[in-house]
Amino acid sequence: MPDPKRAFSSLFKGSALAFVFLLGQGLHGWAQETDFSPFARFGLGTSQGNLAPSLASMGGITSISASNLAVNADQPAAAAGLANPTFQGSIHLQGMQLSEGDSTTNALTGGPGNFGLVVKQPRSLSALQLGLTPMTSKSFGVSRTLTDTTLGSIAESYNGSGGLARAYVGLAHGWRGRTWLNAGADSVLITSRGMDVGFQVDHWFGDAVQTSILDIQDLTFRDVRTVVSSRHRATGWVFGAEAFQVLRARYDEFKQFRGSWTLRAGATWSPARTLHTDYSRLVESTLVVNNVVTGIDTSAFDEAVLQGSVPQKWTLGGGLQWDGARGNRWGLFVDHSSQAWSESATALDHLMDGSASWGDAVSTAFGVLWTPGRKPGKIVRPTYRAGFRQSTLPVVLTSADGTETSPLQEWRVSWGMNAPLKGSRSASQLHFGMDVGQRSTSFESIHRETNLRVHLGVTLTPFAKNLWLTPRLYD
Repeated sequence: MPDPKRAFSSLFKGSALAFVFLLGQGLHGWAQETDFSPFARFGLGTSQGNLAPSLASMGGITSISASNLAVNADQPAAAAGLANPTFQGSIHLQGMQLSEGDSTTNALTGGPGNFGLVVKQPRSLSALQLGLTPMTSKSFGVSRTLTDTTLGSIAESYNGSGGLARAYVGLAHGWRGRTWLNAGADSVLITSRGMDVGFQVDHWFGDAVQTSILDIQDLTFRDVRTVVSSRHRATGWVFGAEAFQVLRARYDEFKQFRGSWTLRAGATWSPARTLHTDYSRLVESTLVVNNVVTGIDTSAFDEAVLQGSVPQKWTLGGGLQWDGARGNRWGLFVDHSSQAWSESATALDHLMDGSASWGDAVSTAFGVLWTPGRKPGKIVRPTYRAGFRQSTLPVVLTSADGTETSPLQEWRVSWGMNAPLKGSRSASQLHFGMDVGQRSTSFESIHRETNLRVHLGVTLTPFAKNLWLTPRLYD
């Protein structure tokens, strides 16, 4: 019979090596850059949501926690519902294609996703939640060539790097209600309803950089490089609440559970916050010296501390869940969010360049999950997830003739699963998710993005006889 400790040790080492390898592959791209769109607007405007496999694979539903095995960084109340203290880490890779008119370019990027920790005593209804997660970025690289009658051949390139991240810390607490149900001639006491509330303080920080290069192929002319940097910082609050109500539960005469229907609901709200931006713009003449682009003369330099207001945001969701006698589960969930960026159009005008303007953001997501029932001798089983999301992003583009406007739209289809770590007696899980989506407007010739993302993550929880943060009674 194999040694369980040795089997778990081998699995852990193998998972760690795979995690490090994939992380290295992701960092080989553009590090923490998660957004390929040129319309990320200096780190704002096209956030791709919570980059955690369990959430991304359900269409990005965040107002409701469909599982008590994963950390939900966007719902402050979710930490109270976790059964154990939990650490979560993830990475993502994505392949993207950007099309504008007849021009097309491709890229492969990736980086870390959500890293979070929930600190609590096992089965406690109070919890501390903290972590770090990327929000959005200005990751793109496009170029074109043209011919001028005076200057000759010209190559233009536009590159974006950096972006925003969010560090957060929060507290959550829950309450539970119980009800007696008939079970034949006797009765059983069940947890029939509950509510969790949470409060979170978070800080946005990051530097979004855009570099534009005009490369004149004729050596008698100097080239021009423009670098625009927007270093953001903002502190705000997020409030969240979740609740559930058992609509119906059945037990047989032997007090054995036979099935139940549960209604779930959740909501979050974040008030408006002040965004401080250290803005700088450098325009310089360059020459290629030893195959290195070198600045030789500065023609313009602007620097300012700008201030704007990020509008309030709210999310609202609900779901219906069925649990069977063999541990099987079905769940259907919906999530809706809204953020009126148009209210901040004037205050954030310095972050919107080109023929575009700020517009209101609206998003609706649908998600389903399925856990098969236990089989004789096989208690360990995975949970499968799928989702769809339709969004109107807060970027409104103008047609080529300047007569019409159209918001940037996005749709995403997702799928994923999580499974317990084999050889581990804890509730630790491996998570996998993937989603494909497209961004476009009614002006197909202006802008179109298509990307495929793959997420890989892990949640680690303690074994019942080796509880974290709990003193040992004996050694």
